Amino acid sequence: MFKKCNTCKHIWETRRDFIDDENIVLIGYQANFMNLEAGHLYFNHNCKNTIVLSTDQFTDLYNGPIFSESKTGTDECPQFCLRKEELKRCTNECECAYVRDIIQMFDRVEHIKFV
Repeated sequence: MFKKCNTCKHIWETRRDFIDDENIVLIGYQANFMNLEAGHLYFNHNCKNTIVLSTDQFTDLYNGPIFSESKTGTDECPQFCLRKEELKRCTNECECAYVRDIIQMFDRVEHIKFV
């Protein structure tokens, strides 16, 4: 089993089932700058539950470059990783950029404001 919804008890047997489920929408990303794979991806399920999964559950899907230098806090940084609701791709050669590319793998991305 990949994941079970705490609210409606729906089970996704595989990660592919979860990714392909049209009742799941990616709504946010919270970076963990000390360990990028420990960041969190936030998904809404149609039962009104928010499901939080760590970034490391999807990193093996990415096969592009991973940069070693962080641009966070520099003049080059658009600060996407500092805003949970911002899901845009980052074009900087920054160590955080690969997570932004993982986010783009989800074809159902909802841009909403967290309150």
